[in-house]
Amino acid sequence: MSFPQPPSRLPVQLPSRMIKLGVVALGAVAIIAVLNPFYQIASGYCGILTNFGSVQPSALEPGLHIAIPVYQKIISVSTQPQTITSHEQAATHDLQDVRTSVSVTFHIAQADAPGFYRDFRTLDMLARRIIEPTVSNDVKAITANYNAEELITKRDLVDGQIKDLIIRSLQPYHLTIHSVNTANFAFSTAYAQAIEAKQVAQQQALQAQYTLQQTQISAQAQVVQAKAQADAAIATAQGQAQALLVTSQAQAKANSLVSQSLTPALLQQKALDRWSGTMPTYLSAGAPLPFIGTMDAVQK
Repeated sequence: MSFPQPPSRLPVQLPSRMIKLGVVALGAVAIIAVLNPFYQIASGYCGILTNFGSVQPSALEPGLHIAIPVYQKIISVSTQPQTITSHEQAATHDLQDVRTSVSVTFHIAQADAPGFYRDFRTLDMLARRIIEPTVSNDVKAITANYNAEELITKRDLVDGQIKDLIIRSLQPYHLTIHSVNTANFAFSTAYAQAIEAKQVAQQQALQAQYTLQQTQISAQAQVVQAKAQADAAIATAQGQAQALLVTSQAQAKANSLVSQSLTPALLQQKALDRWSGTMPTYLSAGAPLPFIGTMDAVQK
C-alpha cells in the first residue's frame, strides 16, 4: 500500500534588487552608527560648532543637533558657575610675608563660549594661563600698599580693592564674574605672636587708662561733693548769722522803743499796778518807799 507524497515546495527566491537595497540600507546604518552625526547638548551647556577645526562664531542652544561627519564637529562647553581657588603668598609694605586664598566664581556666557573655546579649550587651561597668574599679581599689587597690621584693621577695604582689581583684569577673557572671595590673611608664627603680644599690651594699657579715668572721676566727684557740702555749710551759717542779725536788730529796736516809752510816771504806775499794798517792815533813813519814792517826796 502506497501513500501519496506531499507536493514538494520550491525555495522562495527574493529579487536581487531587494537584496541590494537591504545591503545598502544596512551599510548606511552602519556608516551612520560609526560616523555618529547626532549631538545632544545638555541643559547648562552650549555647543561649539567647528568646520574642519575652525570655531564658528555662534554657539548652539541645548538640544539635538546634526553635524556633517568628518567636516563638522560639535563640542559642549559648560555655561554653569565655576569656582577656581588660588593660594597666594605676598609681601606687605613693611616686608612681612602674608598668605591668603582667593576664590573666583564665574561662568562663561553662551555668546562668549566660542571665543573661550578658541583661546583656551578647557577650564583647566583657563585657570593655569589666566586666572591664577592674574589673581597672584593683583593680590601682590594690593597687599604691597599696606603694612601687615593694616591688612587686619582695614580688612574690608583691602578685600574690596583686591576684588575690583581682579574683575577689571579678567574682563578681556570672556568671563562673567559672580564673586571674588578672599580668605583671612595669615602671617608667620613669629609675627602672629608679636601681633598678639601687642594687642594684649594695648588692652592692658586701655584697661589701665580706664581705671585711671574711673579714679579721676571718683576723685572729682568727691571734690564736687565736698565743695557742695562746704557751700551748703557756708550758706547755712550765713543764713543763721543773717537771721541772728535781723533778730538782734529787731530786739534792739524793740528795746529802744520800750525804753523811750518808759517815763517815770509810767514806771511808777506800773509799779503801783503790781504792788500788793504791803509796806516794808523796816526802812532805813533816806530809803525810798516802795513804788512811791523817797520819804522826802512823800513829805512834800
